[in-house]
Amino acid sequence: MHSPVIYCRLASTNVLLRSRLGSYFNEVTCCCNHQRQYSLKVPIQKQQSKSRATTTSNATLIQRSHPKKAASVVTNLKQLFTPVEVKPMITSQPDIISSATSSLSGNGTYQTQTTATTNVGQELTGTVLQRNDLLRIITDFYRRDEIKKLAADNGLDIRLFQDAYVSFRKFCVQSTVLPVDLHIVFSDILSNAGHVTDIFPYFLSHAREMFPHLTCMDDLKQISDLRDPANWYPDARAIQRKIVFHAGPTNSGKTYQALKRYMESESGVYCGPLKLLASEVYHKTNALGTKCDLITGEERRFADPEGKPADHVACTVEMANLATLYEVAVIDEIQMMRDAQRGWAWTRALLGLRAKEIHLCGEASAINFVRELMITTGDEVEVRQYQRLTNLTYLDKSIETFDNVRRGDCFVCFSKNDIFHVTRELERRGHEVAVIYGSLPPGTKLLQAQRFNDPYDVCKIMVSTDAIGMGLNLSIKRIIFYSIVRPQMNEKGEKEKDSITTSQALQIGGRAGRYGTQFIDGEVTTFHRDDLQLFKDIVSRPVEIIQRAGLHPTAEQIELFAYHLPKHTLSKLIDIFITLSQLDDSLYFMCNVEDVKFLADIIEHVPLPLKPRYIFSCAPINRKMPFVCTMFLKYARQYSRGEPATFNWLVKQLQYPFQTPNTIMDLIHLEEVFDCLDLYLWLSYRFADIFPEKELVRGVQSELDQIIHLGVQSIVKLIRRTRHLDDDSDGLIITATTLAVEDAVNDKNKIPVRPIIGLEEEVAINSTSHSTTHPSIMSSSKKLQQTIHPNRLLQSYLNALKSQAEARGHAFNDSEDLINQLINKNLLHQRAVDKLEKQLCNYKEIKTTTTVATRVNKNHNNTIGIKKTKRK
Repeated sequence: MHSPVIYCRLASTNVLLRSRLGSYFNEVTCCCNHQRQYSLKVPIQKQQSKSRATTTSNATLIQRSHPKKAASVVTNLKQLFTPVEVKPMITSQPDIISSATSSLSGNGTYQTQTTATTNVGQELTGTVLQRNDLLRIITDFYRRDEIKKLAADNGLDIRLFQDAYVSFRKFCVQSTVLPVDLHIVFSDILSNAGHVTDIFPYFLSHAREMFPHLTCMDDLKQISDLRDPANWYPDARAIQRKIVFHAGPTNSGKTYQALKRYMESESGVYCGPLKLLASEVYHKTNALGTKCDLITGEERRFADPEGKPADHVACTVEMANLATLYEVAVIDEIQMMRDAQRGWAWTRALLGLRAKEIHLCGEASAINFVRELMITTGDEVEVRQYQRLTNLTYLDKSIETFDNVRRGDCFVCFSKNDIFHVTRELERRGHEVAVIYGSLPPGTKLLQAQRFNDPYDVCKIMVSTDAIGMGLNLSIKRIIFYSIVRPQMNEKGEKEKDSITTSQALQIGGRAGRYGTQFIDGEVTTFHRDDLQLFKDIVSRPVEIIQRAGLHPTAEQIELFAYHLPKHTLSKLIDIFITLSQLDDSLYFMCNVEDVKFLADIIEHVPLPLKPRYIFSCAPINRKMPFVCTMFLKYARQYSRGEPATFNWLVKQLQYPFQTPNTIMDLIHLEEVFDCLDLYLWLSYRFADIFPEKELVRGVQSELDQIIHLGVQSIVKLIRRTRHLDDDSDGLIITATTLAVEDAVNDKNKIPVRPIIGLEEEVAINSTSHSTTHPSIMSSSKKLQQTIHPNRLLQSYLNALKSQAEARGHAFNDSEDLINQLINKNLLHQRAVDKLEKQLCNYKEIKTTTTVATRVNKNHNNTIGIKKTKRK
């Protein structure tokens, strides 16, 4: 048995080679026929064996939670890694390395040197490597079973091994000079002084350069280990917290009791599921004398006129601050932990809030799960059960026809087409109808709710989606389910239509009859007779017990992944993270991230650093709205160029001023525009330098809110002008746009409809459709677009604040100054008015300069035209 060194020709020049390669092999058996058995010694061998054990454990975990997924998890993981191109070493002269020299380092990677040097390998061996000889050696190397086994032991499955082989062959054949060590090994093999398997260390180093995950798989698995999320929040674990669970059905007073303790405390935070709820708590808390700030993704309001933070905060659950210590925290609708999209936010708040008391409000179905979850945090749990304060009756008869409606009825629909159909049928019978659905602005929802709740208003029928399930206080006598089938989103992000769950039926139906309103007792039924028995079966079932809470990768975890895999796209990084992640599936599941990946793919070609790219991809927008996605892309481009998205730039993109909608299509477009403004505000609190005009944008948004409200009030007229509606996955497609344009041609007072498409396509369509549109309409529309009144932005903003305040019970005197009244009621701050007026003055100057420049250009063009005429 020879000593453990690689057998090669005894030349003094090979001492360096032996010293470099000796660390890679434990034992080499040498004999005259060169048949050797290799035992590869990789420096991270112990880590890899541990990694394999972890993988086995992870596979067992996956098998337990997702049996079908277990068989393909490894294959799917390998397909996610993108190979990094390793370029051949090309020099301008055959024996001079003028560009770079690569050598094998101790950690198994190629080190590149920029110094020019001679081809040392060729000088030492005296051998010029021919292309055909290299191909023959590399092909023989690829076909050997022991090489494939060694590759598999080092993380290279069949596909990765094939890709690495092709790249390694290309590198060797196309390079005009090879690394010295590799050149000597090839020379030894050609002279029968070496064996073809001696190439493996170099091949493995090349493969690791192609697939960086081979050297950092243990680190990636450690980063994506989500089995103990309670330990992510050491500050919360450092204090003894008391969890008080207020459990009960709707209209049982559970939230009232929690908020009462919240207002009595020295400091507190309220975490709500919706902006409307957070805003309501903000107004109520301030009205009762406790200073409270409002924080949502798109808005910051301070109770103190100077902007000093208050001790109490009302926020949406995603915006909960985990660094501040509170006396009391309230987490509303805690059962939302099971939500496939947003459940991670409730889990984060429950595990991470630093509060001595945490009051949870929600369904009793979450009690056992919360108790089990709090075992991992060591927190005390107290449960307080509540009963409904008013009677709720499930009727034995459906209404079957719209002629049987009564005052206080609320129709619940699960598609816009159903909403429009029901509204049209009710108004045909002479009923005034309030309409609420999810994509309406919050202000419009409040105004519609105000009409319905006002005992002196003739509007006493409501048509709504499940948006009324939480966030609005409505005086409803009877809930009528027009349908009991709705689109559901599962944990995989797949949308499927199914009957409503027991929890949803109880949550929505429980809105009928409310303590302190004109309809104390409530009733629930269905519209169609065939649905009634199935609905009764649904509500008679026990509510599904919550078993798991959602988790979500954080920006910091994705950044760590990107450090190890710098060549991968954000979407691929998320995929790899999800695939590698390990969960305690008895308590947690991974929330759906398809929306994040969708937005990441939209802006993949935009040059952005990783963290801003991730923040943009987490923007709360509906990916079904093409116009909003177009504006999202434009916002990202503005950020990448470092150019501020000014108010002047924004109104050009959105074609301000806005017109009252004439068709359903116009109304839907205005809703998308509102979402674009919401997105601007959301970004303004994360990238203030690029999105600086939030006060002006808020004024435009308030004006648009009023316009949309007017459109909703006359929604039946809009329906009549729309010839064909088609429900597409809870969306709306207008298939007769040209007919709507013809309607506008027939009536000169109408404005042509605006297609729901991106701005670039819209310009092209408008330019080609001039021939089919009446000239007077086009000219009047053009004049309207050119006439912008900045002063009315402030007035619209103030009027919107007034309307929302009136909806909450505030009274105003028309003879007094509106601004002073709003300031006195803590609904507006003087500094906000000053800032808005200053921005309006700047905008006026920009507009005046633009108008003067337009006139100068126009006069210049006219002069040129006159000169040309004289020449002719």
